[in-house]
Amino acid sequence: MSLATHAVTNQSIVRMRRRQRANPEALPLAGANARQCDTGGGAARRLRVLIALAAALALSSLRGEAAAQEAEAQETVSGGAMVGNVLETLHLRQTPPPAQDFVVRSRPAPDQLQYQPMKPTEKPAGKKTPAQLDALGAELQGALEQNRKAGARVAVPDPAPRPATPRRAAAAKPPREQAN
Repeated sequence: MSLATHAVTNQSIVRMRRRQRANPEALPLAGANARQCDTGGGAARRLRVLIALAAALALSSLRGEAAAQEAEAQETVSGGAMVGNVLETLHLRQTPPPAQDFVVRSRPAPDQLQYQPMKPTEKPAGKKTPAQLDALGAELQGALEQNRKAGARVAVPDPAPRPATPRRAAAAKPPREQAN
């Protein structure tokens, strides 16, 4: 533990003990437990998450008899279904509310939808032959020559001189010689 972390931890323990002396019923923890709870570090947070997951799994395993009969009917349950059952048990997953009237009226009827599934595009067949690569290289070389000829015809004006700034003026001056 670094010195700074140690100092922060000690300060938080002192604060926790002061609060405990002021109101002993509010914070019944002391010693090592007080250090864990007051710092709110990663270990305490991970412990809380693990306890919540264990509780969720325990709740999902304590489904009623109807759910047990339903599970008997299903021989295998996928991982996604198991997660869904846990979320439903904890009331974290809900069905969306029905669409409002103006939404239903603005949508076309399901039998009038013209859905066309996307199909994969055909890939070009195989690698290029050496002759095709040579032809492609010659084509690129020709394009390069054309671009150079077109660029030679364009007259590029000289850039305008930049105004002198204090830095540039200082850099342009020769350095002073120091007197010995």
